[in-house]
Amino acid sequence: MVKKHMRHVVLMLPFMAVISLLFVISPLSAAGEVTAIRGGDLYTITDGIIKNGTILIKDGKISGIGQNIEIPEKTKVIDARGKVVMPGLVAVGAEVGIIGYPNITRIGDSLDPFEFSVSLALASGITTSMVSTGRPSGSNPLWGTNAVIKTYYGDLDQMLIKESVVQPVMISNREWLRKTTFIQNMRKAQSYLRKLTEYQQAGDKKNAKEPKKPGGLDAYIRLLRREVPAAINASTADDILAALELVDEFAIRMILADAVEAWIVAEEIAKRDVRVVINPRQKQRPNEDISGPSGSTLENAAILKKAGVKFAIIPPSTSFETWGVVGRDMMALPMEAAFAVSGGLDEQT
Repeated sequence: MVKKHMRHVVLMLPFMAVISLLFVISPLSAAGEVTAIRGGDLYTITDGIIKNGTILIKDGKISGIGQNIEIPEKTKVIDARGKVVMPGLVAVGAEVGIIGYPNITRIGDSLDPFEFSVSLALASGITTSMVSTGRPSGSNPLWGTNAVIKTYYGDLDQMLIKESVVQPVMISNREWLRKTTFIQNMRKAQSYLRKLTEYQQAGDKKNAKEPKKPGGLDAYIRLLRREVPAAINASTADDILAALELVDEFAIRMILADAVEAWIVAEEIAKRDVRVVINPRQKQRPNEDISGPSGSTLENAAILKKAGVKFAIIPPSTSFETWGVVGRDMMALPMEAAFAVSGGLDEQT
């Protein structure tokens, strides 16, 4: 028996190498109620695929998963025969559940549990999302605010999980002023933390003077203390390598977003345990001015997996739309996995 603490389960129908959504039940079982999902193929995170399995849910939490789960009397039974049952999807950067774009300073104050995008997210199998908003300003390389939320329709108290889970950083080889500002402030914060450590380790506190914390460096200090990762957009191999130099110098955690050419430097990314966010079908023309490899490839995800890089997949658009070209926004998130598989990624990933 496998115990999981989840409130959402997604029921799906097989479609090509991925799965098209059928419906989401959220939450599946209220306090004091017992629900069983029986007869489906269960795609678990830790135990592979369980054919013709049963999931038992008590008080809104999964209490049992397997083929021989005893179902108590008066249990609400959902027939999942011919369907795939899997944990809810997690979306990165989805535009869901927030009102007041773009002038938001705290996600928790801007959540709307009745926003239409919340319904669309649930209908698409997305039960958790990292949401963000804001834009860079002037020479300041730090921007935006973010949070991890649950897509609980109609229940504001259940939505917010955690604020400020990453620190967006807008720097590249083309934005020298922001990059210079970032490095200078990181070194100032590094110097302060070094002096603070020396003060804290001093045996004679009476004669030691506690260093004064410089203003405006709180976010940089959080990065140096590895409390949050830096999230940097880096599409070219050169920008990726430049970002990795920051990991080498400051020993910070990092997420590379929009990493189209990550496949070129996958081994370097893996050495530093840096995470990557990619869109498998994103197009970028090769750079004809260089002799080495460049541009996009459908094999990006497969090459990253082989190198040992942990990555997340996003669609071309992070919005939820009911119009336009089908399969290019968050409502068809599993479709992106299909493109990654067609590029050589194994289906189990």
